[in-house]
Amino acid sequence: MDNKEELDYNEIGKITSDFIKVSDQLKNTCEKIIEKGFSKYPVIILSKENIDLGTLLVDQNEILDNKWKYLASYLEVLNQKKIISNTKVFKERYKNYREFCCLLIAENNNSKIIFIPYPED
Repeated sequence: MDNKEELDYNEIGKITSDFIKVSDQLKNTCEKIIEKGFSKYPVIILSKENIDLGTLLVDQNEILDNKWKYLASYLEVLNQKKIISNTKVFKERYKNYREFCCLLIAENNNSKIIFIPYPED
C-alpha cells in the first residue's frame, strides 16, 4: 500500500460522519491496547473491503448503518507488515490518544493515515 492519492474534503466528511457512530467503541479499544501494554500507538484501520490487517471491531452496517469496517491494530504490527515503514516519524506525529484517533484508511490499494478528534461528550 502507498499513499499516492490524497483524501479530498468530501471523503474526509464521509469518514467523519461514519466515525462519529462508532467513536466510543474505537476510543475504548485504543485505551485497552495501551493499558494492556500491547503498544503506545494504537491504529484503527478503515476499509470497505475485507483485508488481512488487524482485528475486526465493527463490521459494515453493524452500528447505525456505518459504511466502513473498523479494525484494531498498532504501530509495531503495521511496521512488521511494512505498512508503516518510518516508525520514528510516525511516533513524532502521533497525537494524544485520549483526544484523537489514529485512522489508517485503506481503500483501492492506497492508504492514508489521519488523526481525527473524538467527539466531545
